Amino acid sequence: MPYENGPRAEIRGASVKKDTFSIIIVPHDLKKTRTYHVPYRLFYSFLVLVAVGAVAMVVFLATYGSLLIKTRETVILERKVEALTKRSDQVRYLVRNMAQIRRMDLKVRQMLGVELQPEDSLALAKAEQTENRNERELYDERDQVMRSIPSFWPVKGHITKEFDIAGGEKDPTYHPGIDIGVSRGTPVRAAAAGYVTDAGWDDIYGYYVRIDHGYGIKTLYGHAERLVVMSNERVGRGQTIAYSGSTGRSSAPHVHFAVSQNNVPVDPLKYLFK
Repeated sequence: MPYENGPRAEIRGASVKKDTFSIIIVPHDLKKTRTYHVPYRLFYSFLVLVAVGAVAMVVFLATYGSLLIKTRETVILERKVEALTKRSDQVRYLVRNMAQIRRMDLKVRQMLGVELQPEDSLALAKAEQTENRNERELYDERDQVMRSIPSFWPVKGHITKEFDIAGGEKDPTYHPGIDIGVSRGTPVRAAAAGYVTDAGWDDIYGYYVRIDHGYGIKTLYGHAERLVVMSNERVGRGQTIAYSGSTGRSSAPHVHFAVSQNNVPVDPLKYLFK
C-alpha cells in the first residue's frame, strides 16, 4: 500500500464523527494548521439564533422608528397648539384694548360736552357692557383656577413619608406623594373642587379616590377604609370623599395623598397651605 502524507492522511486517520464538519485554518506562516470540528446541531442552532436576532432587530427598529415619528409629530402639534393659543390670547388682548380705547374716546368727548351721535351712544353702552363682561369673565376664571388648586389638607396629621421620585419608578424609595398618619375612620376631604374620575380598589393604594380638578391638575387619596363618592361625581373643596384606613399595601392607618400636573407627579406640599 502506497505511503500517504499531508492533510488528507491526517483527516483519514483522525476519528471524525459523521454529524460534524471541520473548519481548517491554514496560516500564512510556517505554523501548523488548525482543525476544528463543529457539530451540525450547534451550527444550525447558531444560524437560528442569528436569524431570530436579525428579525428581532428589524422589528425593534421598525417599532422604535414609528414611535420616534409619532413623538416628533406630537411635539410639532403641541408647538403649533401653543403658538395658536398665544396668537389667540394676543388677538383677545388687542380687541380688549381697542374696546377700552374706543370707550375712553367716547367718554372724553362726552365729558367735553361734545354731542354724541346715536351710534356713538350705542357704541359706548356696548363697550361698557363688553368691559364689564370681560372683567367678570376674568374674575370668574381666576376664581375657577383658585378653586382648582389642591391647597386644602385632606386630613390633619403628621407626614410619615415625604414625596420622592428622584430614583424613578423602579427605585424602591419611589413615592409620588406624601403619607399623612391619622387614626382609622378619619374623614378624608377633597383638596379642591373637581370631578371624581376613579373611586375603587387598587392593590397598592387599597380603596382610593382620584379627582380631576381641571387645568391638568389631579389628586389621589389612597388606603381608605370606606369610600363615600362615586365616579363622575362632582365634589366641592373640603367635601368628605372617604374615611381613612389601612387597605392595600399599608402597615398602619394613614392617607396617601398625591398630586399630578399634566400626569407628572408633583410634591403636594407645593400646593397645601401651611
